[in-house]
Amino acid sequence: MIADDITDYYLEHSQPTLTASNTASLSLPIIESWLCVDIGNQVVIQGQIFNHSKYPAGKKLKSSPIKGCLTKAGRVYVTTKNSIYELGTPHPDFAGDALQLFTSNDPQQWAKLTIVGE
Repeated sequence: MIADDITDYYLEHSQPTLTASNTASLSLPIIESWLCVDIGNQVVIQGQIFNHSKYPAGKKLKSSPIKGCLTKAGRVYVTTKNSIYELGTPHPDFAGDALQLFTSNDPQQWAKLTIVGE
């Protein structure tokens, strides 16, 4: 799997007009303003986490390697070894660039998100 695979999956399966009233979420953590990034032979998602019991809303994160994608009722989810996350609205750039992980001038630290048992 490469970053383009996740991006293509999202474009093919997401519904841009979802609202809380017309499609129920699975009440999982949501990654907003996200990008797919190829690092070596793995893909990670970087973005901001919401609806997570351990992190404050908007905390920047880098996921563990993505293992797969799935969809339900127009919502797109990604899985890691131990977790599942809903993909919210993508970052405006919507393209993977590993250099963004390491060259950002943003002073806020990125959290590595690997939660066992969620």
